[in-house]
Amino acid sequence: MRITSVVKLHTANRFTVIGQPLMIAGFSFTVVLAIGIIANIVTGGQDLVDMYQGMQWNGAIFALLGPLMGLGVGAMTQYFPLATGLGLTRNEFTRGTTLVFLGTALGFAVFVTIGKLIEVATRGWGLHIRFFNVVYTGTGPAWQTLVQTFILITAAIFVGAALSTMVNRWGAFALWIFFAVLVLLGLIVVMIASLNDPFGEWLLSLLSAEWWQWMLVLAVVAVIAGGVWSVLVRRAQAR
Repeated sequence: MRITSVVKLHTANRFTVIGQPLMIAGFSFTVVLAIGIIANIVTGGQDLVDMYQGMQWNGAIFALLGPLMGLGVGAMTQYFPLATGLGLTRNEFTRGTTLVFLGTALGFAVFVTIGKLIEVATRGWGLHIRFFNVVYTGTGPAWQTLVQTFILITAAIFVGAALSTMVNRWGAFALWIFFAVLVLLGLIVVMIASLNDPFGEWLLSLLSAEWWQWMLVLAVVAVIAGGVWSVLVRRAQAR
């Protein structure tokens, strides 16, 4: 198995794998940092407790997910045709690419976890701001942040790969159908919840689910997306 060749193919351009996500996350962090500096100048560094608490819902960290999801997309649009052209089998490509996806997710999960530890220790970089220390990266100990971020990034990458492979297999129209079905299912769920009070109450109770239950849902999404991608790769066109 020439899995290492696939890994080297993906990591030959380290800017795409590492540099681009860090650059975009850095820009997002700079915006949050600027907000903190302005707020401290205006208030003299006083009465920022409410801002600090409110920023736990700040979604700036999601800027990291965009390019990482793009990693999954690029795997099929850029590297898959190249890999097959070099004589690598689809099985080798799938296994090697999966290693790259999981390694990238783990690396950035460690990055976010370290960033969160520093942010907590410095009380928001001394400015009462939040970028890493938000609810989306976990509200528990550091190991939960590591696990939660790893699963979330893994799911995002595999979803990107699955969607791009779907387009490769059936064209952009399939993507429109996929999202239309999701919207339709969402509308059906909302309609049933509005007509059936017990069902609506059950949906609301999901918001108070345990941390591990949410992680299980995210893990299922990642596994399903990864499974769909690995199946579609077998029939994908190298173009």
